[in-house]
Amino acid sequence: MAAHIPGPLYFEQIGATGTPMLFLHSTPDDHRLWMFQTAHFSAWYRTLAIDLAGYGRSPAVQDGVTMEDQAAACWEIVDRFTDGGIIIHGNSMGSSVTMRMVMQHPDRIKALILSGTGQTRDVTVFHKWVERYTKEGVGLRHTQVLDHFAPASLENPLVQHYARMVVALNNEGTLASIIAMNKANASRPSEEFYRSIKIPTCIIMGKEDRSYESSFSLQKLIANSEHKTIPGVAHAPMMEAPWDYDRLAIEFLDKHGLFP
Repeated sequence: MAAHIPGPLYFEQIGATGTPMLFLHSTPDDHRLWMFQTAHFSAWYRTLAIDLAGYGRSPAVQDGVTMEDQAAACWEIVDRFTDGGIIIHGNSMGSSVTMRMVMQHPDRIKALILSGTGQTRDVTVFHKWVERYTKEGVGLRHTQVLDHFAPASLENPLVQHYARMVVALNNEGTLASIIAMNKANASRPSEEFYRSIKIPTCIIMGKEDRSYESSFSLQKLIANSEHKTIPGVAHAPMMEAPWDYDRLAIEFLDKHGLFP
């Protein structure tokens, strides 16, 4: 069992066969961030959308939790299905967990598709969320979910519905877990950490994402990586423009012989 996580993670599987394809969400979302992709990619892959510890239906985290703990808990799910290769999609915090999964078992990952992420040493944003959640409580979660979308998308009834749907799964441990994971997110890897990633990687970014500029720095550090931009969207391109996100992901996978 992974440290600081008192029980197995919740996940949903669509697709009974094919290469396992993991989907790891941002904070404060849950596995439903990937609802369009799990439905689409299940035509070819065994899609596994995970609630990271402290989110959705997964157990709350314990004090001292790290990204490495979350990664180990994700590998526990993978091990139920295969001891072979997998493909991982990660968004924001999910991208951080994804890259820790690489450090733990690099030989078992065929490709990475990252979004909502970059390489920066500035951890101010994580400390600010810790302060705000501590003062404002779990009600802030709804605000932060919406903060991931471009201003024009906020008028979309689907986006508003999605945010309400996420917070409907708040539970007793949600607030403490979100605070703990923001603290964990403030522990940023070194440049050598990123340089050690040799797996084919695609970074898909919304042009209006606050991490957009730093995503180019990340792409330069990961040797076997490429960068793709989706205009008009922000931190959640898979939700704001799933048609573009999926197309870019498929083109990348096909390029590397991983799309059936």
